[in-house]
This record gives sequence, C-alpha cells and structure tokens, in this order.
Amino acid sequence: MIKVKKIISGSLEENCYAVYDSESLRAAIIDPGEDGKKVIFEIEKDKLKLELLINTHGHYDHVLSDDQIRFEFKIPLAMYKYEAQILAGAYGSGSGSIGFTVNVREPEILLEDNQEVKLSFTTFKVMHTPGHTKGSICLLFDGFLITGDTLFAGTIGRTDFDGGSYE
Repeated sequence: MIKVKKIISGSLEENCYAVYDSESLRAAIIDPGEDGKKVIFEIEKDKLKLELLINTHGHYDHVLSDDQIRFEFKIPLAMYKYEAQILAGAYGSGSGSIGFTVNVREPEILLEDNQEVKLSFTTFKVMHTPGHTKGSICLLFDGFLITGDTLFAGTIGRTDFDGGSYE
C-alpha cells in the first residue's frame, strides 16, 4: 500500500513528502526543503529505502538540501526540464532575496510533461503546471496529487516571482 508522509522543512515550513510502499519501504522524497538533517532523520527513523529525489520547482525553500540528500542516500534528482537551470542562480531560486546563493548540482533526470515515471513500487505522471515558476510540476499518483507550490492551502501559489505567471 502506498503511503505519504509529510515532513515540515525549514524556516518557511515547506512541505516535504516521502511517498513510499508500506511493505517494501521503497520510497521517493519530494521537495526536501531547507532542513536536510531533519529530512534524513525522518527517512532513517522510518527505515525508508530511497530511490529518487524529485523537486516540484527550483525555489531555494524546496531545494536547499538536495545535494545533502543525494549524497546521503546516493540517489538521483529529477526535475522538470525548464526548471533545471534555476538551481545554480540566486535570482532564479529566490535565494538572493535572503542573502545567500544556492548552488545545487544539476539534476540527473530531466522530466517532461505527461511523462510516466516508474519506480519499483509505483508509477506517477508528471504534469507541467507553470504559474508559480515556468517549470513547476505536479505529480499525479494513483489516488493523490503532489502540487508543490502550484497550490497553497486554500488558494493558488504565488505567481509574482521571476518566471511566475498568473495566466
């Protein structure tokens, strides 16, 4: 059975999600955020076996601990093809506004709209949902959707950042 665990990460209280199979404990981690130590602790506490790291978009509050997670679990990063270049830039990632630059290595996997991604325990569909950023994506699993910042609680995500668009 597929389960979802939410982990609140970082000063902006970004939602990180572990999607996993309750029997095999095979898992994917989505948007680990700023607090890599906390995310690693939660993964290890639950004995999850990570296969993939996914970013729904490239803002710093979603990607800051990407390389820490990749190194710790020796897994690849997947991100939408239009969003990958945002990782190395302070302006694009939004990190310049808080006084530091985020440098995350490029993703090993570039995702496409409508792509089906097969993991050992599940399959999900990539849905390109520009608005929050030009390369924002949602991930459609069987029975649930991970939206990143395309949606906020009770409303749409912010569209006033660089690369965002209300339309």
